[in-house]
Amino acid sequence: MNSPLDLIAQPDALALDLRATTGAEAVRALHARLGTAGGAVTDPARLLVDLTERMTLSTVCIADDIALPHARTAAVSRLVLAIGRTTSEVAFDAEHSRVRLVFLVGTPKAAVADYLQLVAGLSRFLNHTATRAALLAAADEVEFRAVLARRSKK
Repeated sequence: MNSPLDLIAQPDALALDLRATTGAEAVRALHARLGTAGGAVTDPARLLVDLTERMTLSTVCIADDIALPHARTAAVSRLVLAIGRTTSEVAFDAEHSRVRLVFLVGTPKAAVADYLQLVAGLSRFLNHTATRAALLAAADEVEFRAVLARRSKK
């Protein structure tokens, strides 16, 4: 990985068939797909606890249809990103009941600048309605990854 933004085009985990009815279920399912991310997740149980705790502090949604659950944690040795597309709308909180795209981020506590760069890049990337529509319409993983690669370069 050359920069945090490279993770957008090459996430550690990708799930286009995420089945969940709540935000907590979506995070658990995506966390399970993330696994150890090639050794970058050094304490999977701690990462899940930290993600869940962060979700209780304030919303993790950045739009009506997008959630960005994240945690600064000692449970990862580098930035990790898992992306999920839900099979139906998921309620993350009272104000965000139609989430379809979930971008789960774990970052080492000391990597604040890299984390901010990734979140800013994701926000710019996902700010475009056409980008979100393309991600939701992608027929398969190859098409989905092509959208990620094309859009993340902008």
